[in-house]
Amino acid sequence: MDEDKISLKTKLAIVSAGMISFMGILVETSLNVTMNTLSNLFNVSVGTVQWITTAYLLLVTIMMAAMAFIMRRFKFRSIFIFSATAFIVGSVVCAIAGSFWVLLIGRMIQAIATGLATPLMFQIINVKIPSKHVGTYNGVASMLTSLSPALGPTYGGILNTLMNWRWIFWVVLPLSIIILFMGISSIDIPVQRKAGEKLSFDSVGMVWLSLVLIGFVWTFNEAGLAGWTSGAFWLSLIVSLILLGSYAWYNTKSSREVLDFGLLKKRAVWLHLVNYFVLAFVNIGISWLLPMVAEVNLKQSSMVAGLLVLPGALIGAIISPSTGAIMDKKGAFLPLMVGNICLLASVVLFFFLNNVMTSMILLTLFVILRIGVAFSFGNVMGAASQQVAPEKRGDINSLFNMMQQYAGAMGTVILASVVSALELHGGSTVVEMRQGSAVDYIILSVMAIVALITVIINKSTRAQKAKKTTKLEEAELETEFSED
Repeated sequence: MDEDKISLKTKLAIVSAGMISFMGILVETSLNVTMNTLSNLFNVSVGTVQWITTAYLLLVTIMMAAMAFIMRRFKFRSIFIFSATAFIVGSVVCAIAGSFWVLLIGRMIQAIATGLATPLMFQIINVKIPSKHVGTYNGVASMLTSLSPALGPTYGGILNTLMNWRWIFWVVLPLSIIILFMGISSIDIPVQRKAGEKLSFDSVGMVWLSLVLIGFVWTFNEAGLAGWTSGAFWLSLIVSLILLGSYAWYNTKSSREVLDFGLLKKRAVWLHLVNYFVLAFVNIGISWLLPMVAEVNLKQSSMVAGLLVLPGALIGAIISPSTGAIMDKKGAFLPLMVGNICLLASVVLFFFLNNVMTSMILLTLFVILRIGVAFSFGNVMGAASQQVAPEKRGDINSLFNMMQQYAGAMGTVILASVVSALELHGGSTVVEMRQGSAVDYIILSVMAIVALITVIINKSTRAQKAKKTTKLEEAELETEFSED
């Protein structure tokens, strides 16, 4: 029997968790093209409507922060059943919502589903897939989580134009029911904890961490509402920094932990985490920005705006599994370097071509960006997992997936705040969007430069470590010969 053979049951288990994650993120980004529709329907401001995305991402982040504990406490099948059921219930609540607040409650229920399903998918890979194939399967998993933000505007734009926004939720409902039963029959992984291991959840730390996460998102939302020089923004920023510092102090003193932040003591791990954060920030943030640019500056409908990002989404999805295979064969540096260079090139070109932007330029540059994300996204977390012991990979999984969603929340709120702050001046909407998008492209370019630098530093660190290891081995051999 081939021990490296991966059973159909295992593949279905990965797909089941992955599809709940995929649909959750798909729905989240599809609502980006319905903001004006929902604002008019429920008679609330666009800034208020934005919270159905921002609050959703925040709750997803908080759920993922707790997943390292949850996966040690409950069977994977139980976690999946709860996740899939929450997604189904949330979809129904959203589809029949008669007010903005009911819609928001439905989105929060769906956030619980996505927050559980995404790290569950990656942990099934860690537990069930042989090491030599982990890169390939991480590529497939990352295809799902990175394709959905790019595909969402297309999905939402088509349904919002041809039918109405409620069909965004109705269409995924029957598929989610099928996925529920598929997961029940295929997921059979027991509780992931050592015999005799005592579990103690840090509820105080969880609340404290949640306040930190909410604080920074709220801060940048205030920048959009009141301006970047407003007292509200700076007060919120100071409070958030105090919360962050106090949480860091608490985390060093507490004997319990929400997440094992000690993993970040390894230089390679935190460098990979920075890269991962930037990739998610750019991928989800620009999935909000580009449809707005297409609608306001290029005068396209929400359906066309969504279709413009479809080729990039599809190409990225097609090549993601093969980029994981490249990592399995060649190591992480090559795909990460290619991916981050493509990411940087695309956002820099978005900035320089902003004033002459056309639908075809937007489409082409987004294809380049999505190629960059496909080469990098899954391989970053896979490379980080290789830096820790197998029993710590669940913590890496939770930490990285938490930061992915939080990066998405920050990407959306910061890019939106730049545009919203310019709208406070009361000028032309077209001019404000062009100026706001230019500033956004600068922000994205700076972050992409940082991401590329992390790849180069990590390569240098690995080379130095390998050289040091070789010298130690040579010294040991010389000692053995001299003793002989």
